[in-house]
Amino acid sequence: MHHALTLLNPAHRLLSWTQRPGTSCLHTLPADVLLEIASYLNTLSDILHLGLTGPAQCEATLAMLQRRPDVARHVRKLVLRPEDQLTGRKQQVRAWDNAGMISRMVSDAAKYLDALQEFEWDGEDMLPDDRMWSGLRSCCPYLQRVGMTFGCFLPHPGSNLFKFSDLAGFSLTFKDGFYAQQLHVPSRESEPVFARLWDMLVRRCPNLETLSIAGTSTEPSDAARLGTAYWPKLRVLTIGDVVFGLSVPLNAPPAHPFLGFLERHPTLTGLHILGHPNVNPLDLAELSEDALPQLTEFSGSLDHLHEPSSPLSKTLRHICLPDPMQLRELTPLAISRVLLDLHALTSLKMTFTLHSGYDCNGVFRTVIASCPQLLHLDLTCTSRPSFYLESFSRSLKKLVRLRTLRLSIVQFPGEEPMHAGAARIALANPRLTQFFLSYIPPHTPALPIPRPLETGSFELICDIHGIPINLFVSEWRVTLAGGGGGGMIWRGMVSLAMILGIGVGTGWRAGPTGWTRRWKCELRPSGHPDVPRSGLDQLIVERSPAGEEARLLLLCMCLLILAAWGVVWRAS
Repeated sequence: MHHALTLLNPAHRLLSWTQRPGTSCLHTLPADVLLEIASYLNTLSDILHLGLTGPAQCEATLAMLQRRPDVARHVRKLVLRPEDQLTGRKQQVRAWDNAGMISRMVSDAAKYLDALQEFEWDGEDMLPDDRMWSGLRSCCPYLQRVGMTFGCFLPHPGSNLFKFSDLAGFSLTFKDGFYAQQLHVPSRESEPVFARLWDMLVRRCPNLETLSIAGTSTEPSDAARLGTAYWPKLRVLTIGDVVFGLSVPLNAPPAHPFLGFLERHPTLTGLHILGHPNVNPLDLAELSEDALPQLTEFSGSLDHLHEPSSPLSKTLRHICLPDPMQLRELTPLAISRVLLDLHALTSLKMTFTLHSGYDCNGVFRTVIASCPQLLHLDLTCTSRPSFYLESFSRSLKKLVRLRTLRLSIVQFPGEEPMHAGAARIALANPRLTQFFLSYIPPHTPALPIPRPLETGSFELICDIHGIPINLFVSEWRVTLAGGGGGGMIWRGMVSLAMILGIGVGTGWRAGPTGWTRRWKCELRPSGHPDVPRSGLDQLIVERSPAGEEARLLLLCMCLLILAAWGVVWRAS
């Protein structure tokens, strides 16, 4: 397990241990070294948030908090993932007592966490020791936000988890084991547990501000109590696949109880409807005219915004459509009809799947024409064929206000290297401040999106006139094999350059999860007086007319030397 220690700017002052491969040179350090570094911080108030992943990291850090009460009393947020394991060949056998051991350590350390405001238990299958919840309730007077997961087992109805009062935030995530054990189906075992849960949320937490109930499966769970609940201060709601009562069939018309719930909560600023839209069809156009006047963020399906009502069209600023849309002939029209009515939209996230022979650029033209005021754009294409970065950069020019971009695609055969495509995007869109590119495997399942094969983070630097100067590049790839398109010869040249550390292979370093490098890409033309001249090694592997001529000359010189050697050998 690898972890990174990150210190952010003084406004946030965050100290976190999270699994972020390739983001810092500290990610390979063991836990005791990280704790030693933390001991040299100037002020203990810098330690605010802790995110612990894996049993070893959880045990080491919780033991430190017990030894150092002067450090523990400054912790504001604590997130535990005690059962996270490495995948693939390095997958380890799960220790079934990890949850119990870690939760007992939390219970022992709770008496020192007097400033704790947010706690999240992100387990997989096993339940934590109930004494953990008892200790947090009695020793953490400022604890206002609690997160929990249900796996293969449900807590006892008398658990201290259901005895919290006046919470400001609560999240519950159903893991795979929850559905494997059929716990989402109402039964004698599950009904008392969820009855206690809803009693706590509805009766003893009237000031709830954020609520999240979601799962990892499309199997619906019963949430009949949600339809009649009321929290006057609720701001953010995240809901997964649920049905509002057992009498509601899966193919029923829009769930009116949930529409009534939304109309009773005009303070909502964020609404996130996760899961499959067919489980509980919902059309926000059926809301009353004055419903949700403050809603600015929405996540869900395009079907939920089939015909946006006029209030939502004036307030929605951030939209996320995570379900991959199958692009057909009428899909651009459906997208355009929805986006054209959202006059305040500034951030858009979409996922789609292309079919063979489909004009993918038509989707981009539709998005650009429908919402030219976008500031942030996140696009994901999960299948092959994809598209060229060159054509995408040209289509992106019309988004003159765009500031950040995140693009995940399947690499097109023969595509140029990622940094070259990024340079095209930067030159065509100099107003971009930062953008991210990712190559994902082809023919992948819709959800979840698989781990990318290659990623890049790019930060654009311009002069005082807005002309691009440099592109700061941070690249990661899972394998050393050249990539970047161009056929086997080019891949072989790039791989050789990476091994030798010359040309396009300069700066690559092997890490625990792949190969990484950070460098500065010059965007000004080679004849510019401020641009340093390239060396011969860089010229040979450069993908340009000059590079092709240099490689041709090198080949001719090699042939000439070989011919001269043959003549000398025959003469001797």
